[in-house]
Amino acid sequence: MYITPYQKRQLTVILILVIGIPLTIFGIYSAVKWFTSAGTNTQPHDVVLTNLTTSSITVTWTTEEKQTGSVVPVLNGSDGSTVIDERGSSRMYTHYVELDDLEPGTTYDFKIVSGSDTYTDTDGNEFSFTTANISTDTPVPQPIHGELENSSDDDIVIYVFPKDKSTYPVSTVPSSSGNWLIDLSALRKVSDKSLYDISDSTELILIATSGVDNAGIVTGTYSDIFDSSGKLTETLVTEGSAYYTSFSDESKLIAQEEVDDSSDNTTDNSSSDTSTDDTTTNDDFERDYELKSDLAWVNLVSSGDSISVSPTKYGEETVMITNLTDVSFTVLWYSETKEFGYIMYGTDPDNLNDKGRDERDGISSQGEYYLHSVEVTQLEPETDYYFQVYSGEDTYDTIYDLTTFATMSSPPEFETIAGSVNVSDYESFVVIATFADEDEIGSSGTSYPLSTLVDSEGSWILTIGSARDEEGQYFEKDSSDKVNFESLYLGNTTETDTTIGEATTNEVELTVEDSFTGFVRIPLLSDYGILMD
Repeated sequence: MYITPYQKRQLTVILILVIGIPLTIFGIYSAVKWFTSAGTNTQPHDVVLTNLTTSSITVTWTTEEKQTGSVVPVLNGSDGSTVIDERGSSRMYTHYVELDDLEPGTTYDFKIVSGSDTYTDTDGNEFSFTTANISTDTPVPQPIHGELENSSDDDIVIYVFPKDKSTYPVSTVPSSSGNWLIDLSALRKVSDKSLYDISDSTELILIATSGVDNAGIVTGTYSDIFDSSGKLTETLVTEGSAYYTSFSDESKLIAQEEVDDSSDNTTDNSSSDTSTDDTTTNDDFERDYELKSDLAWVNLVSSGDSISVSPTKYGEETVMITNLTDVSFTVLWYSETKEFGYIMYGTDPDNLNDKGRDERDGISSQGEYYLHSVEVTQLEPETDYYFQVYSGEDTYDTIYDLTTFATMSSPPEFETIAGSVNVSDYESFVVIATFADEDEIGSSGTSYPLSTLVDSEGSWILTIGSARDEEGQYFEKDSSDKVNFESLYLGNTTETDTTIGEATTNEVELTVEDSFTGFVRIPLLSDYGILMD
């Protein structure tokens, strides 16, 4: 049968419509189904409050499917900035959100944003917490550490707490290689939020969870499950049992999806406005005030404490790279004035798309400092990285580069050295330690520098087991090897030399020249911005 050209064109159009439209509909259906499935099962399970302090807390939970997770703090009915998971914005089964820069002795509500859904409190299980009051107690660091068995996944949360459930748990997330570190001195009692002391006979529970009702559990006394250096001697595998009942009731919460009551709010707001007008014209109106006591009655000011004027050295000449490992590094520098600071980094010098924040900053807040310390983590081993420094309104011209070390077959030994220093402005002080071979035993040459900041009382602690030599191997040290401490303070450097044996046995006291004068700094009131002439 002969078909004219016009008829051929008509048949072609019909075939396109018959075949193309169903394919298009199927494609749209598949895309909608994918996006819809990505948002299902957002329900948070096993919500636990951990790492409670006077100014911070960590909220953890799990989901049955991988979801993004974040938390919105709420104070006096006003939503704060959204804080995302400490590990980034990836979808995960476990969720770990750190809230910082909180007020001491203050009650906060919060919302969990899981996927596209928001969850809030339920009757009797409020999504709220109260930070600890400021006290004069000074915790002594008691770090523990270990390695997850056959695990290279960071989608895991690790908890530790006494078996009697008398404290809020302390928690952490492991590195990409499965190593983890927790400080037991951060444990606080659920009764009064005071610090909790751990002894060799304290019964502990250690939990590592990778999802809903999926966790590895180790129990025993401190001396039974940890060696003298704080290393876990038992095997911890994230397989097996339900674990939520192990936590104290005070640290557990139950999630319920938030109900949109905007229409009710509108009505409430209008009535509220009316009542406000009535209040302003009511001569008998009385306002109630609540008096809180956050501080014990102690001597708040010590002689000689003062805030400095400005660093003597600053800018590009002070940029330094420390703490280089297979998956992390730290960048230090000073600025002429107190200002915001961060870096942009990546594996391509022409595309620096990742942002590194000061380690004292939160996800939603930035501080202004003379000394900037940006810690970058979760990197790839044996990879070239590039970064550029942004300090206040200045962008430094140099594109810095480094290469991460290889991942070792075993985790480093857990060794720490600690000390103290007395200066006026603790935020502007950093300790840098370098090790040098003195007896030709173990590693030769010198190590890559390590750095640490000091707390508000001038105390510092440095984990030295992760130090690397120039070839990227763990720096093997013995008691006679030399330790060189560089105390960097407002651009000035003071060096202190000692041995590994002395530094690990006794507290290291660093001395620096501090001739600046100005306002008296009150460490216990630093959160309130109080200064004295």
